[in-house]
Amino acid sequence: MSFDALSFGFYLLLFCFLITRIPFFKNSGIVIWMLIALYCTKVGVGVLYGLYFKSPLLLYKSDTWRYYRESLPETQLLLNNPILFIKSLFSSNYAETGGLFVSKNSYWNDLKDNIIIKLFAICNVFSRNNYFTNTIFFNFLSLFGLVAYYRLVKLYSISHQYLLLASIFLLPSFLFWGSGIHKDGLMFSALGLVLFSFQRIIKNDGTFKYWFTLIICFFFIFFVKNYIALALIPALLGWWLADRNQQRHEFYFIAVYSGFLLLIIMIAMMGSQFNALYYIVNKHNDFLSLNGNSAISVRPLSANTESAIFYLPTAIDIAFFRPHPFESKNIAYLLSFCEIAATLVITLIFIGSAKLNRLMPPFFICCFYFAFSILLLDGYIVTFSGAIVRYRSLMLPFLITPMIALIPEKRKRSGERSLNLKKEKVL
Repeated sequence: MSFDALSFGFYLLLFCFLITRIPFFKNSGIVIWMLIALYCTKVGVGVLYGLYFKSPLLLYKSDTWRYYRESLPETQLLLNNPILFIKSLFSSNYAETGGLFVSKNSYWNDLKDNIIIKLFAICNVFSRNNYFTNTIFFNFLSLFGLVAYYRLVKLYSISHQYLLLASIFLLPSFLFWGSGIHKDGLMFSALGLVLFSFQRIIKNDGTFKYWFTLIICFFFIFFVKNYIALALIPALLGWWLADRNQQRHEFYFIAVYSGFLLLIIMIAMMGSQFNALYYIVNKHNDFLSLNGNSAISVRPLSANTESAIFYLPTAIDIAFFRPHPFESKNIAYLLSFCEIAATLVITLIFIGSAKLNRLMPPFFICCFYFAFSILLLDGYIVTFSGAIVRYRSLMLPFLITPMIALIPEKRKRSGERSLNLKKEKVL
């Protein structure tokens, strides 16, 4: 696949122009030239992402180029029989559709790839089947969620705008994995739009467009990574309850998550098919069956509460601290360790300045609980240092950006409340 400079240049200029005209971007509070620069940066990294996985050792192992190869016949199907193109997304090649949380021989498991392949096929129509030009389309779609998340964070922030933008757009691992043609960038975009729409709804601006956006994006998340969609439910419920009260915000999140944990335990008593640990262990074992240079030696994990408790320190270590510095096999590992170290430094600064903030906004608590629950779940499932870097990258903006937003820009502003209700009227 060669680089089509003419097509690439045309669409890049076109989408940069659209950024200057779309009200959602114009009203974001981000200087347009800066937003265009951030968008072009993501496109550039997306191209590098494709080139990296195009190397002979990775070309036939990488998902991104597999999506491209499988999208080519889908593009022909779209052009020749668009009705069948749509219908095939809802048809199964198996005798039975399979379990919703099963990772093999399941329609639902295949659906997450098929959605990306179908989207790839649509982009091919305009890009003349050029992989690298398609990075422009995918990153433009992901830009909506990134800007939506920034607008929410800025609403409650007492930090500098540039720090917020860097923590959302330029985190190294998230920039790399979120800019390539894969699920990550689209997933974050859907998450950002869900959070943005939910905020407008609970602030009594529940117009049709916000409900429509929330529902469409939530189902996209569910079909691509259902466990992330399920983890959103208690986070949003806690946010809604805390937002209705002006104090003890953390209490509502603790109550909601305790209630959901109790509910999961009660449902598990109905049988193994209802036991969430059963599906987690299956995913865990799927990773153990794979071969790779970054495999982590872990203790056995069984589908019972005792095993899950004893595995908890390992899960935390994998989710938040891998790869360890002595595991470095190449520069990518070193960069990942540096990112972990930077996250720890930001966390310490945040804790040190936390006493300066009178009340943490429910939105930020929602981000913390949501990110921590997903990362902890990934810690139970993933058994490769290389894989956890990618899985963690999707959640990093939900951990790091709220902390940066609550670190005062200047010490003299330490008495300023982080929750500014007046800003919400212009969001």
